[in-house]
Amino acid sequence: MRKMFGRVLAGVLVTGLVLTGCGGGEEPSGGGTAGTETAGADGTGAVSGGSGAGNGSGSVGVDTTGFLMDVLNADIQTADVQKTTKDYTVPTNIFDRLADIQVDDQGVSKIVPSLAEKWDISGDGLEYTFYLQKGVKFQNGNDFTAEDVLYTFERLLTVEGGLNTELLDQVKGAAELMEGTADTLEGVEVVDDYTVKITLKEPFAAFLSCLTAPGLSIYDSEATEAAGDQFGMDPAVTVGTGPFKFAGWNFNDQLVLVKNDDYWRGASELPGVVIKIIPDTETQTMMFESGELDLLDLDFVTDAADRFLETYPDQIVQGPRVGITYFTMNFNKEPFQDVKVRQAVQMAIDRQAILDALYGGRGQVEHGIYPYGLIGFNEGQTKISYDPEGAKALLEEAGYGSGFTMELAADASASDTVTMALEIIKEQLSEVGIQAEIKNYDESTWLETRKSGELGSFMSTWTADFNDPENFIYTFFGNEEKTKIRSINYPDQTVMARVSAARGIVNEDERLAEYQALEEKLIHEDAAWVPMYSRMHLWAVSKRVQNFKPVWSGVSDRSYYGASLSQ
Repeated sequence: MRKMFGRVLAGVLVTGLVLTGCGGGEEPSGGGTAGTETAGADGTGAVSGGSGAGNGSGSVGVDTTGFLMDVLNADIQTADVQKTTKDYTVPTNIFDRLADIQVDDQGVSKIVPSLAEKWDISGDGLEYTFYLQKGVKFQNGNDFTAEDVLYTFERLLTVEGGLNTELLDQVKGAAELMEGTADTLEGVEVVDDYTVKITLKEPFAAFLSCLTAPGLSIYDSEATEAAGDQFGMDPAVTVGTGPFKFAGWNFNDQLVLVKNDDYWRGASELPGVVIKIIPDTETQTMMFESGELDLLDLDFVTDAADRFLETYPDQIVQGPRVGITYFTMNFNKEPFQDVKVRQAVQMAIDRQAILDALYGGRGQVEHGIYPYGLIGFNEGQTKISYDPEGAKALLEEAGYGSGFTMELAADASASDTVTMALEIIKEQLSEVGIQAEIKNYDESTWLETRKSGELGSFMSTWTADFNDPENFIYTFFGNEEKTKIRSINYPDQTVMARVSAARGIVNEDERLAEYQALEEKLIHEDAAWVPMYSRMHLWAVSKRVQNFKPVWSGVSDRSYYGASLSQ
C-alpha cells in the first residue's frame, strides 16, 4: 500500500476545493475549506476604501499603520449575510448575534450569550424569551433594541435574493411570510425594548444553535432600510454592533476594518485589519515569509503545509473543522442490503492511511456521525477497526467470499484530493476481494443521479451549518426523502422516526443521549455509512500576533476580536 500512496501522491497535486456555508454544508469535493484568497501590502500608508464592488464612489482614506495584515484568495461578493452563504469574515467582525459558540482549549463547544444576555425556554420547548443587552449601540450611534431583532428576522425571510432562510424555518409564521400570505412574522413578538419572544411552530431543540450562525447576525433596522441594496456593498452604510467597522473595500484588491472604539464588550486591541486579495498561493507564501502578512490560512497553501509545520512549529494555530468526510453505500444496490457486507467495507478501508496520505494526518479518524468539535461528540463511542482479514471473513459469511463489483462515483468537478482518495479506497477494497470501478460523472449528472437515489458509492464531506448534532443526523437520516437524495436509501423507518422526534426533545441531556444512541445504531449496528475523518484547520501566524483563535466552524472565515499585535 505504501507504493500505491506514493504513486498517487506523485501524480496529483493536493489542492482542495471547498463548498461550505449554511444551507450548503456539503463538499462534493471532500476537499479543504471554503476560502477566499488575497494580495499583499506592507501595513503602512493610506488605504482607499470604495463603496462596494469597486465602484469607486464614497471612498475614504484610512491610515493602516499598525494594522493586522491578512489575506483571502478571492474577494467577497457582499457583507450582507442574508445574501451569502460563504463570505462570513467581514460579517463575523462587524456584526453580532443573539448567542455565540465558545470553544475551550480541548475543542469542546458550548452556546453562550451575546446580544441576548440570557433567555428562558418554556417547558414545551415552543417559546424562547430573550432578554437583550442594554446600552449596546450600532456603529452609527443608534441603540440596539428588540425592534432590530424583529426587523432582521423579517428581512431575512423577505429580502430579494435572500439566503439562509432555513435558519428560521421553525419559527411560527416563517413560511407564511416567505410565501406572501402574511405581512409580519407571527412567531416574533417585541415585548418591550429589551425583551423579545420567539415562538416555534413545533419544538426544535437546535434553535439556539441556529441563532449563533453568521446568517442570523443582527442588523440596525433604520440604517439597513435606508441603505437599500447598498447594504453589504457600501462600507459606509453597512453597520452592525460588532468589534470592527467596515471601513473600506477596493474590489479584488483589499478590504479594511477599523476597530469600534465603543464596542459593548470593550474595544479590540487591534487598531484594524487589512485583508488583501491574492489569488496566487505562492505569492501568499512569500509574503508571509517576508513578514508582509500576519495570518495565512494553510488551506490556501496545502502543498506547503508540511514545510510550514516544520519551519514554523511555534507559529501554527489550529482548531477543529466541525465537519466529517464520509463514504456511502447505497442500500438499494446489491449487495449492500446485507449488513455484513457493509461492515466488511467499513473494516476494509484504512482511514488513517488516507488521512495521512492526503493531509499529513492533520485531523482524526472518525467513528460515527458527529465530528470532533461538535456539541454532542462522543469520545467513548464504539470504534471501527481497520481489519482486512476480518472484512474477508464477513464477506465469506455473507456469501461473497469471491468478492463482488461495485461503483465508486466520482464528480468530475471535485478536487484532486477526492480523486486521490477514491484511488486509494479502490486499492484497499481490492485487497479484500472487492473490485471497485471508478465511474466519472459531470457535476450536474452526479448531483441529479445522487438526488434520484441511484448513485453508487461516493465520498463527500459535510461541514456544520450550525453547531448541533441535528445538523448532521437529520440531514442524512431524518426521513425517507433525506436518505434517498443522498443515495443512501437507509430503510429503517423506526430509526428515522426517532431521528425526527429527537429534534423536539427539550431536556438537553436526554436529547444528546438519544442522538448518541442513534449514532451507535446507525453506524455500528446497521453500518449505514463509513465515517472517514475530520480535519484540523491550521493557520500560520506571525510572531507579532497574540491570541488569534480559529472560529468554531470548518469554514475559512475568522474572528479578529481578542487578538493583538506586539510592536
